[in-house]
Amino acid sequence: MARSIAAILCFSLLCSGCATSAGGQLASAPAVNTARADQALFASYVKQLPIGSRVRVGLAGGTSVRGTLMKTDDREIVVQPRTRIPEPPIEIALDRVVAVDLENNGNNVGKTIGIGFGAGAAGALAVFLILVAVFSD
Repeated sequence: MARSIAAILCFSLLCSGCATSAGGQLASAPAVNTARADQALFASYVKQLPIGSRVRVGLAGGTSVRGTLMKTDDREIVVQPRTRIPEPPIEIALDRVVAVDLENNGNNVGKTIGIGFGAGAAGALAVFLILVAVFSD
């Protein structure tokens, strides 16, 4: 009995390494409404975004561009795509843009500390339970 518990605990320790902090991205994106009521309001929103921020630009055809916001004005935005091979900046007319979202890099220090603490506590508990299971005979 003790060996089977020890084997189950060791298996659970090995399998827990497959979990990552980015595991919550399985939900599908909501449907985007392509009709926009006020073009001027959307242009003012885009102009207030900080230059140099990472954005995801949703286009009317259903595609999207991820990159760094380089320039905004009343008619277009300029985005430098984030790709492995460098590409020139893309000028996108605002009438083709459906949505502009600021991207979060996921570099939240508190979240990282919490994940590390949880993994360390789970590892210590698992080792303790394995030792109890092996030496309880």
